[in-house]
Amino acid sequence: MCRLLGYCSQGNAPVASLLGEDGLREFTALSAFHADGWGMGWYDADEPQLEKSVRAAVREPGYAELAHRALGDIGLVHLRWATPGFELAPRNSHPFRYGKYLFAHNGAVHPQSKLPELLPPEWEQRVMGETDSERYFLHIMSRIEARDGDIIAAIGDTVESISSRYAVNSLNSILLSPAKMYAISWHDPARIPADELRRRGVLSTAGEIAGYFHLAYRVTADAVAAASSGWPQPDWEILPNGSVLIVDRATLKQSVVLLGPAA
Repeated sequence: MCRLLGYCSQGNAPVASLLGEDGLREFTALSAFHADGWGMGWYDADEPQLEKSVRAAVREPGYAELAHRALGDIGLVHLRWATPGFELAPRNSHPFRYGKYLFAHNGAVHPQSKLPELLPPEWEQRVMGETDSERYFLHIMSRIEARDGDIIAAIGDTVESISSRYAVNSLNSILLSPAKMYAISWHDPARIPADELRRRGVLSTAGEIAGYFHLAYRVTADAVAAASSGWPQPDWEILPNGSVLIVDRATLKQSVVLLGPAA
């Protein structure tokens, strides 16, 4: 399980300015427990850029430097809590890139032994690492191709395909294209890893644990951001489970579409 942050802004903006210094500190503090690496993705014009590490963000100066740099007007941040069995290595770290798209995921898909069956064979050959997350991403890519570029239809196809064939606790994710940000909220409240969250000391109260997979978003005059829970978000609105927040990069116009029944 991981933590996600995606954003669109009017002009290039550092993550620190979008969240404020207190917000950045609170979000970054989540990496004390989601400590298996971090990654940032952004666009130089329409060209995706990536920076990844297998170290905890809270302990790496490079993370803080990038968080205070105006990287671009659309981007994402990922704090990784690796699913057991997946190596801590750059090839398994988020975000992932395919063509002009960037992607980061929070959740786990089981059983791992059947993950090679998740994709059509010709797409399984394109997998660079071992994770369920990369395969989830490539499934969306395959459906975009099959759907003639209809990204929402491709996301719906993928969520239905994976959730109907596998045990999934969350398919929450941020997908970026050169034109739009997509924040995908789909999770199964019955599969929240409550015991592990308590053991690690990540969350303790029933309310905190119940909201672990919530994705929320905030709209301001010059930016839209979407993020995972676990840090103070008093003026953020929870994105409904089973929906996608779409943000236009050029105009910051937002819409929320339903994917169909979520768990």
